[in-house]
Amino acid sequence: REVSARLGMVLAVAALLAQPRVAHADEPSATRLVLVGLALAPPTYLVGVTLHEGSHALAAKLVGAEVVDVRLFPPGRDPKSGAFRFGWTYVRGLATKNERIFFFLAPKLTDAVLLGGFAALAFTDAWPTDHRYGALALTVFATGLWIDFAKDVVLFSKHNDVTKALDLWCMKGWRQIPARLVYAGIAAGLGYLVYRGYERTFDEDAAVTTPRTLPVWATRF
Repeated sequence: REVSARLGMVLAVAALLAQPRVAHADEPSATRLVLVGLALAPPTYLVGVTLHEGSHALAAKLVGAEVVDVRLFPPGRDPKSGAFRFGWTYVRGLATKNERIFFFLAPKLTDAVLLGGFAALAFTDAWPTDHRYGALALTVFATGLWIDFAKDVVLFSKHNDVTKALDLWCMKGWRQIPARLVYAGIAAGLGYLVYRGYERTFDEDAAVTTPRTLPVWATRF
């Protein structure tokens, strides 16, 4: 009888813990999330520039080149090229064509890898459903990564990293079109990952009710 009473108490506690979480009055509204997202944009921009230029510098170091100058902030006119840039990295000692291509495309590789990690959250139960501000911060960060990757689809300037890489691959003028179409397809796929993040961040139903999974042990009396 004592065992039955204890078993009943355990089942009652388990049932209570398994109840879905009820939304609290302080659950952020969509408007508040939008405003917070806008406030997160400036620091996210600084992080993005650091990742971009840092990827260039790291790629140069990996192939044995020397990093001469790195500019992260503020944006301005590059004194060497004369073009306006959000940041720049100058190196010395890129000896081969492949080393230069790796140097130019390094930020895109960083964007793709980090967005892959974001996808591992956005498409699984690892997404922070109970922490909407955390989910928002992740999604705003992913948006910055996607913009850095996707902007090169339409930028044909000779100072553009992707343009330089394609030039080294002897793809100039109209010969760049097939490669840029492939690049645009990749950018569209990565864009869907970001869209999925916003969808889950603003999904009020998911924030209101979050089922909990409890471990179950079997034993004998």
